Amino acid sequence: MDGADFRQQEECEHRRYVEEYSMATSKNAATSGRDSRSSGKAQQPEQERQAEQRAAVENLTLWHSVEKTDPQYTKPFSRGGGFRGTAVNGTYLARKATEAFGPMGIGWGLEILDEAIMEGAPLDGQGNHEKIHKVRVKLWYKLNGERGEVVQFGQTTFVGRNKNGFFTDEEAPKKSLTDAMSKCLSLLGFSADIHLGRFDDNKYVNDLQQEFAEKHEAEQRRQAPKVSDAQAEELERLIAETDTDGDKFRRFFKVKTLNELPVEDYERARRMLEKKKQDKESAA
Repeated sequence: MDGADFRQQEECEHRRYVEEYSMATSKNAATSGRDSRSSGKAQQPEQERQAEQRAAVENLTLWHSVEKTDPQYTKPFSRGGGFRGTAVNGTYLARKATEAFGPMGIGWGLEILDEAIMEGAPLDGQGNHEKIHKVRVKLWYKLNGERGEVVQFGQTTFVGRNKNGFFTDEEAPKKSLTDAMSKCLSLLGFSADIHLGRFDDNKYVNDLQQEFAEKHEAEQRRQAPKVSDAQAEELERLIAETDTDGDKFRRFFKVKTLNELPVEDYERARRMLEKKKQDKESAA
């Protein structure tokens, strides 16, 4: 099996692994002990069934919070044999893990268990072969006061041949580590939409782009400098003088209170109210 076929088979097996893991996780609580209770399921207390449903939801809390991937941190790739897929940026995944668990080294981290150089496909007729760097990694994390661990493999072609000839990739160990980290995180639900094939659906990706664009806009507005107390009071005065619906006005600027209004929107908001005040006075 040459390097390209090896990687293609590995990707297919990993996707199948994620799909099976997702199905098993979502059904775990609901099916636990089902065989032993099947004869008496009809008499199962309602409280016990509700507890099982809550447990099933809780089991997937982390998964659902990290499964969506921001398309701007992805890129398509292709390999020999016609295999195509979507790669996700490793630093983006590390940031998501930090959001979920805390800083790396404190809330989560990686431990290299072992690594090796494997022989791949023949490179020429003189007995030279591809060299593939393989690493086995344990990803640990802390969640709700408990420590969890996931073990996975990562690999990268270290010595090979492409359209430009023979090459040596000195960054192969780093790439293998990132590959292993991504696979570990995927089994916890990180970017599961990619591994479950949802990025093959253009409509899903388009909707996701819109969703994350709105999130980025909201985050930028949240971090932007806000109006001063005096500016907020001035707007409140104009709202009262013009009989403007304050709730609608704040919704228009996507804020809950005028103190949250970005300073860059102040002049626009003031001019709108001043114009309404002038129109009201002219009509009188």
